[in-house]
Amino acid sequence: MKHYAKAAFIGPAAFEALKKDVTGEVHSVFERTFNILIGRELVGIARSDVSRSPINLITNITSTESIPSLGVRKGMQVRRVGGRVLVGEALEISLEGVELWRPKTRAERCLGPELIKRNLELAKQVAAEKSGREGLGQLLPHVNEIASGTMPHVSDSNQVIEAALPHLVNLVKSVRADDVRGVEKSAQKLVGLGPGLSPSADDALAGFMAARWWIANSLGRELDRVRAMNEVIVGQMRGTTLMSQQLIEHAGIGEINEAVGELLEAILVGTAADVKAGVESVSKIGETSGIDTVVGVLVGLNLGLSMLYI
Repeated sequence: MKHYAKAAFIGPAAFEALKKDVTGEVHSVFERTFNILIGRELVGIARSDVSRSPINLITNITSTESIPSLGVRKGMQVRRVGGRVLVGEALEISLEGVELWRPKTRAERCLGPELIKRNLELAKQVAAEKSGREGLGQLLPHVNEIASGTMPHVSDSNQVIEAALPHLVNLVKSVRADDVRGVEKSAQKLVGLGPGLSPSADDALAGFMAARWWIANSLGRELDRVRAMNEVIVGQMRGTTLMSQQLIEHAGIGEINEAVGELLEAILVGTAADVKAGVESVSKIGETSGIDTVVGVLVGLNLGLSMLYI
């Protein structure tokens, strides 16, 4: 039986990939989303309960329906034909009236440094309560030390943390010193660490770059410096998954998943309630992706705050 859906929002990268009649295939299938490969570009097709991002298309498929239950399978042919996206014989998505969503890359009228620090501490505490033993969540109590370039002692850490932590600390040190070669070497070591389509260290790098972009862009300071270092990190992404490559390219210019953007905005301009809601929303992304991203966001914001308010 064929299922029918309607597109609600589309991110800029997804829009470019689907703006003309094209053919691709289903790359991967999950409970709430599936990814289609068009040439060398991945486009995420998602249920209505998934956050908007630069590379996805949000449909009106409800949270009560799983993507596999619609008959979507890996390897199926996908075609854009006129105003429709056809997924094998299983699913037809109408593009009529779809709204182009453009991600924010800055916050307006930032709080002062002390209030931002207060929000950072709150975000750290709330995220630590929601993190498990997988991924990089155990680093949350230590993000301030990492942002200062200090190697923390993490008791009972997992393999991903053991592999990533020295390079994350060296990355911070290199950014502080404007050491391009040091940033290259650290990013090369971090890329691809962890399982999944968006490995843990990649998620942290995306959060780190987006956070540094947001605080510099919001305060109108040192954005060229941030851009240059982010470009160095993006240039090391060849050793990871295609999805991570795309997400990190966007994060390098501050473009991030909507939920992460709302968390960044909450920390920079919001109240305690805003921060708690932001962490809650981001923590629901993937198995560990949300918390891994929060680790990068908090390191990036702490680093940015210390460098921009000297």
